[in-house]
This record gives sequence, C-alpha cells and structure tokens, in this order.
Amino acid sequence: MRRVTIAALIVAIVFVGSMAFTESPYGLISPSKAIKVVKKSVPGDYSKLKLKAKLIKKPPRYISGFNVKGKIVRLRIKRPVYHVLVYDWNPSSPTYKMVIGEAWVDAVSGRFLCGAG
Repeated sequence: MRRVTIAALIVAIVFVGSMAFTESPYGLISPSKAIKVVKKSVPGDYSKLKLKAKLIKKPPRYISGFNVKGKIVRLRIKRPVYHVLVYDWNPSSPTYKMVIGEAWVDAVSGRFLCGAG
C-alpha cells in the first residue's frame, strides 16, 4: 500500500510539473528584457524615445536590417522573436508619437538580431 501511494505521488508531481512547463511560454525572455537588450546593443539617448516590445510567436520567414556591427543582414527566422518598436516621444518633434525605428530580438536566447530606423 505504501509503495502504491508513493508511486501515485510521483506520478502526480510529474504530471503537475509537465503541465506547468507547457503553460509557460517555453522559457522566453520578457518584453522588458527585450527592450533592455535593444538599449544595450544600440547606443544612444533614450530619454525622449519610447520602446514597446511585442512577442511574435510565428515571425515572418525573413527579417532584414542592420546588425550590431552595422552590416546589412537578411536573417531567416524559425523561433519566436520580439519586435521592438521605437517611438519618438518628444512633444516638440514633428514625428511625435510616430514609429521611427524597429529592432528584432530572439525571444529564446535574448540575442539582438537586427534593427533599422
């Protein structure tokens, strides 16, 4: 009887653990972490800019832009990515509240892929 109870407890723990894993978004980084990656990879003054990150689970097949070294790249994407949009947040600017740039961050590894703008 005791062995059956222990076996049932182990099965229950494994089942609950597997359910918790399937409910998590596959160990993806958070949107705020994606924004931090962009700010770290692209130097500049972000005081009058607003960045918003959106998770794209099924990204387009290819993305293009400039990598960290400044080279134009066209990357084939197979994993979830964060699409980070950069908005002009300076009220005196003619492009106020408009998108002035974008960046792509790998949602699994947290690596900066490319950006433009």
